Amino acid sequence: MTIIEHAEKFLGKISYGWRDQWSTDGLQVVCFKNSPYDEVDTFLTIGLSNHELRISDTKNVRHELILPISGLDTPEKIVSLMFFMSEHILSNHNALLRGQVVVLPINIAEKIGFKALYCAMPVFLDDDFATFNKMSSPVVIVWLIPIYSNELDYVAKNGWSKFEDLLQHESLDLFSLKRESILI
Repeated sequence: MTIIEHAEKFLGKISYGWRDQWSTDGLQVVCFKNSPYDEVDTFLTIGLSNHELRISDTKNVRHELILPISGLDTPEKIVSLMFFMSEHILSNHNALLRGQVVVLPINIAEKIGFKALYCAMPVFLDDDFATFNKMSSPVVIVWLIPIYSNELDYVAKNGWSKFEDLLQHESLDLFSLKRESILI
């Protein structure tokens, strides 16, 4: 089974995809239209998992990134965000950790309306989706959740575990680019 077959098992057939014309690594972003829910388009990197990434001095993993979105007028800004994140990871070959926050460059943040991306497990799908074990090191699929400045501050002050508790308690539509901040 390939990573594409793994993704299609949970999300259905790929609707369309893009290649990074500047990448020598064959990076791609694919989209699953109306999946896993109606009105939600799920974007997934393909090819990032060709690289081993450091999770510690003694352990490596691989990644693919997933970003389900609703309320999207044009896919290009999400596609460019996914390519940016892939290149960001490949610039230092460090794995993303659960609860890690990646602050976005101003030009990208302004395009999507959020300050940063929060790294989480893709709990909106079956547990078996989160890790693909058919490569030399496991492929951990990381859910990128766009967050606002005050949510970024909350994670910094209170830690990722409390932030995830807050996300569960508030039951927001984390797929929506038009959602309100969970903090007032």
